[in-house]
Amino acid sequence: MLIETARLLLRPIEPDDLDELTALHTDPEVVRFIRPLNRSAARARIQLAEREWEERGYGLVAVLDRKDGKFLGRAGLKYWPEFDETELGWALRRDAWGHGYATEASRACLEWGLSEFDMPYLTAMIDADNVRSVRVAERLGLAPIRDDVLLGDPVVVYGTQRSAP
Repeated sequence: MLIETARLLLRPIEPDDLDELTALHTDPEVVRFIRPLNRSAARARIQLAEREWEERGYGLVAVLDRKDGKFLGRAGLKYWPEFDETELGWALRRDAWGHGYATEASRACLEWGLSEFDMPYLTAMIDADNVRSVRVAERLGLAPIRDDVLLGDPVVVYGTQRSAP
């Protein structure tokens, strides 16, 4: 699977992304609202993503700059069995913030997920104080549907329905 947008390439995350994923998930500003991952945890997350791709046909993607292949962050779809829902998620390096990459990558994942898989809707689980991610969700047309708890943390669950055929 490879998704190309105007400025980005999205492909399944792979073991060669370990250093970049670790750097992303150890930046204090990036992990204000998401879980930090040390190198060992990042390796385990990549392994989990590989299993999810095999089992579900979707998962975590590396977000790369089309011009030079630079790793900008990660996005993708994550099935949460405890909710029986698939979440659209995104996280970018701090130097990639403010350029619209999160919206561009997430819109591509959203459209791909809803068109290729039998999902009635997708969610995004966001800390209420994460203003940047709330704005991305709103730009994608997601709206708050409930408050919930994800991995022990309170979140606002945003959602969008599959369009009628």
